[in-house]
Amino acid sequence: MKPVALFRVSVVLFAMAIWVSRGFGSLGVSTLKAQESPSDHPDWKLYTNTKYQYAICYPEDLLVPQGESDDGDGQTFLAKDGAKLIVFGSAGIADIPVEQRLATAISDLAGTSGKVRYKVMKPNWFVVSGQTQHTVFYSKAIYTRDRFKQFALTYDAS
Repeated sequence: MKPVALFRVSVVLFAMAIWVSRGFGSLGVSTLKAQESPSDHPDWKLYTNTKYQYAICYPEDLLVPQGESDDGDGQTFLAKDGAKLIVFGSAGIADIPVEQRLATAISDLAGTSGKVRYKVMKPNWFVVSGQTQHTVFYSKAIYTRDRFKQFALTYDAS
């Protein structure tokens, strides 16, 4: 496997392992159980968003944080090869069903010509991945206590 492809797979798998869903110390954030922690990989960093109570690991040597958004809902990370990791949260969304959030994610990522290759939806989370003509995408979202947290990884299909 090429180093860039291995990086992309590593980001997705590690992000999934570390994705935060609820309650951790005084921050009110906790990580899902993972076999490895960021300290096991010195070039991985942990981005934590206390406003929407989530965190995600990213490889510091490959992804550059672009600064938290003005409203504090998340951050975008960019790679030199054009890969992009976007993480964000929102609150007060109890009236928006998971099905609708999934449809919005598919529309945003796949557009009108993209193909969804994998999709799973459960009562409080979803995962979707696929490809457009030029881009591969993967996204995961979790609902917890009237909060929605999502990350989306996109990269060049070539």
